[in-house]
Amino acid sequence: MLTIVIPNRNRNLDTVKKTLGSIAPQLDDQVEVVVIDYGSERNYQLQLKEMISKWKHIQLISCPTQEQLWQKTRAINIVLKKCKTPFFMVADMDMLFHPAFALKVLAQAKEGEATYFQVGVLTEKESLLDKPYADYDIKFLTDKKATGMTLLPSDLLTKIGGFDEFYHGWGSEDTDVHVRLHNKGIPIHFYEEETLLLHQWHPKFYRSKESTAPFHDSLERINQGYLTLSRKHKRIRANRKHAWGVLPNAFKYQALETPSASVDCYSTKEALTALYFQMAEGLFSGVLQIQIKEHPEAHTPKTKLKLALGKKTPLFIDMEVTNRNLLEHIIAEHRLAPYRYRYDRQQKVIELSIHLGTSV
Repeated sequence: MLTIVIPNRNRNLDTVKKTLGSIAPQLDDQVEVVVIDYGSERNYQLQLKEMISKWKHIQLISCPTQEQLWQKTRAINIVLKKCKTPFFMVADMDMLFHPAFALKVLAQAKEGEATYFQVGVLTEKESLLDKPYADYDIKFLTDKKATGMTLLPSDLLTKIGGFDEFYHGWGSEDTDVHVRLHNKGIPIHFYEEETLLLHQWHPKFYRSKESTAPFHDSLERINQGYLTLSRKHKRIRANRKHAWGVLPNAFKYQALETPSASVDCYSTKEALTALYFQMAEGLFSGVLQIQIKEHPEAHTPKTKLKLALGKKTPLFIDMEVTNRNLLEHIIAEHRLAPYRYRYDRQQKVIELSIHLGTSV
């Protein structure tokens, strides 16, 4: 009757154990949990698989999307496309579930309506403790603005195109669903009679700029701008241009190790614009390996003198700007393509392997 999807990427396994351990005793043939791991490190995925195998009603889907942007929306949609229960709920891998959570949530399930739930937020110190649910000291309660934990009729979510897979990184994707449901005239209720979920504190390691993993420092603000337009233009259906809920094909990801073509270029307006156009026009087929470096003359005295004299130079682009632009191009044009992305900020080198001409 109810499928609860919990997306995950490299969440601390102690946190995962507490989260799943709090819901596992409540599961039966009426309520199932699907954990979808979207690109955790490979060794981590093996440990997660072993942990979850001990729980009967928890299913695991592992995606080989390492070294890609976090895409919670696609992860959720993959489970939605496979969902066979009439109701569907999204939860996070940092929640503690009330001992009667499943029964109380099922009591709120109504056709043609959505319900989202208040969450109690724990401190770092409190999150490390292991004690009965009712004994946790809650720092504060979320209000109606926090839309993450939402129960929906599965067919209703499918009819509006699921979660919008434009959203990458963190933020706004859950509110976007609420906005589109509201635009469709669907009643949305906020449940605050009891606190059925507790949020465990965790460090926000995924926002670090030190890693070579893909990171876009303005992506959350772009998500907010996109949401603002959805609200303004009363949008209802998402994912009109691209397929959605597509399960990544492990064989296509393995093919990234054997590129069929390569492009090496410097970070200039001329070179990168040409590259983006060729990628968008489908002029490459198969696995394309791209390396982008900072131009060696970008900051030389000679170049500064030319600029001061008004002489022509290549249109140099800062590597951080190139990083942002390339990730935005992937989101807009190639979000379903298998790819691996690395940006070494110390060496100022971006490396991208992408399987063009495919959407899985």
